[in-house]
Amino acid sequence: MISIDRVYKTVLFFVNSDVRGNVKPDELRLAINTAVEDIVENYFTELNRALNRQNRGLSGNGLENIPDRIRERILYFLVEDSLAYNVSVFDLPSDLRYIDIILYNDTEITPCKNNREFKVISNLDDTTPTTSFPIYLKIGDTIKVAPTSIVDSVSISYLRKHAIANWTYTVISNTEVYNPSAGDFQDIDLHPSEEYNIIIKTLGYFGLNLKEGDVVNVANSVQQQEFNQENAV
Repeated sequence: MISIDRVYKTVLFFVNSDVRGNVKPDELRLAINTAVEDIVENYFTELNRALNRQNRGLSGNGLENIPDRIRERILYFLVEDSLAYNVSVFDLPSDLRYIDIILYNDTEITPCKNNREFKVISNLDDTTPTTSFPIYLKIGDTIKVAPTSIVDSVSISYLRKHAIANWTYTVISNTEVYNPSAGDFQDIDLHPSEEYNIIIKTLGYFGLNLKEGDVVNVANSVQQQEFNQENAV
């Protein structure tokens, strides 16, 4: 997780001015969540690009292994869970974004691209699904599994959706005061290494294009202010 309050204060330092006026919490919340969505959706494009560079010998190993760094950020969203049987299908998790693998006990269940493929495989004698070679078809928020004798012991590994960030506040003397104890409070749901990236992208939506060094200096100043406030006698 990334502190939404630290990001919020850092962004406000740059965008609040006599020219732009004061950015409201709802505007900033929208910009932050748009930036988060953009970052998450770009992971796979970045990974493919990095793998292509690596295959051409243009990237290093260890800490310089860019594909591994991107995978680490993707795997931040990886979840493993069991699936509940519901009449004739299994319900998928409500926070599912992308399926990684679905298993029956320790056996991978092979996905079908469409209903036609599912039916063809199910009806042909030489490809009839068994508990050793099961198949599934995704139907909306559920999956249908064959053979139909499988009614339990199905699990899933998947990438979950990110939580929607929400900087919550209380209005005191016409001023929004940070209130993390609110029921709908939510920090930014990204790998911690993305903090400066989320700030830079958010600032871009307000027409500001800054370098990481500028953002780091202000973010460090914000952190120091937080430390001083938390430790004030």
